[in-house]
Amino acid sequence: MKKIILAILVVFWMAFIFNMSSENGDQSSNTSGQTIENVLSVVPEFEKQPEEVKKDVISNLQFVVRKSAHFIGYMILGILVFIFIYQFEDINKKFIISWIICIIYAASDEIHQLFVPGRSGQVRDVLIDSAGSFLGIFLMTICRKLLYSFKNRLK
Repeated sequence: MKKIILAILVVFWMAFIFNMSSENGDQSSNTSGQTIENVLSVVPEFEKQPEEVKKDVISNLQFVVRKSAHFIGYMILGILVFIFIYQFEDINKKFIISWIICIIYAASDEIHQLFVPGRSGQVRDVLIDSAGSFLGIFLMTICRKLLYSFKNRLK
């Protein structure tokens, strides 16, 4: 049952990434722009600025926010894939297999974006996604080792 739930979580997160990648260029820009605006709205100094300055700030932050979203989204995917793969005792090299799955999904997602109006597939984004998933898998590996070490000390 645990494997099924984890598989559903992985598929759900992959579907979420696919859905976000399916937004056309304008929708995607609006989503990231609105997110930035919502976050900055709690900064009193930002709210006092003229609209033109606000738009410039939002525009300048969009690249960083979009690439951070790639990194974080795939870091979460890496965590979920690793936890799922870890459930199979007969699979060796769980770290590498998890990472390969994430890289393949990142590449397929960028290919998918070639067919979305206003979007483009970017090798740079595959690299960012791969780095994010690597970090997620690495963190889970460290957590697993720390937990194993902690359990052994309790015995």
